[in-house]
Amino acid sequence: MLAKQRLLDKILENGVIAVIRKVPLEQIDQLAHSLIAGGVTALEVTVDHPDAYAAIQTLSRHFDGQAVIGAGTVLDAESAKLAIQHGAQFLLSPSLHPEVIRTALRYGKVAVPGVMTPTEIIQAVQLGADLVKVFPASALGVKYIKDVKSVFSHVPMIPTGGVDAENASAFVQAGAAAVGVGGNLINKQAMAEGKYEQITKLARQLVQTVSRAREEQR
Repeated sequence: MLAKQRLLDKILENGVIAVIRKVPLEQIDQLAHSLIAGGVTALEVTVDHPDAYAAIQTLSRHFDGQAVIGAGTVLDAESAKLAIQHGAQFLLSPSLHPEVIRTALRYGKVAVPGVMTPTEIIQAVQLGADLVKVFPASALGVKYIKDVKSVFSHVPMIPTGGVDAENASAFVQAGAAAVGVGGNLINKQAMAEGKYEQITKLARQLVQTVSRAREEQR
């Protein structure tokens, strides 16, 4: 088990959190291999799928030391605890749920609630959130991230929803600590055709894009 600060560092290391949604259990290992080969070190499995907890457990066992595995779309304390019991090291939500934050912190895991407004951002911080997921990023836009970071410069923000290789750089330059990327990274058609190398290529492109944006910020 990683200590809290090391866990946070690993999640943010390459600046891309892959959002794995409704992927069949028999494909989860190969998908994780392809993402990690592309440089992604944080994998989020959303729990809105019957195989989700088994997938978290599988990835936690098979990729320990290579990537940090988390649970996404966590909406209540019961789901949070179940995800942690199956190996989740961080919990993400699309919205703000105090009981999920409390559960994550109780067990030494990273809490990443979803926020949209300045009020929700500060509420999340007051509740002890380690990071905040700004959602939906596609609707709020890059300028929104820049504007709220000017006020909440101390809050690490992860824009999620509609992020891709085209706009990831702009989000990072606006102050994002990392980006969450789902459908624009995990191409279901490529998976269906067994072309996992396409996902590795997309992952590498995103990681390199984020790396360049971080360099330009320094």
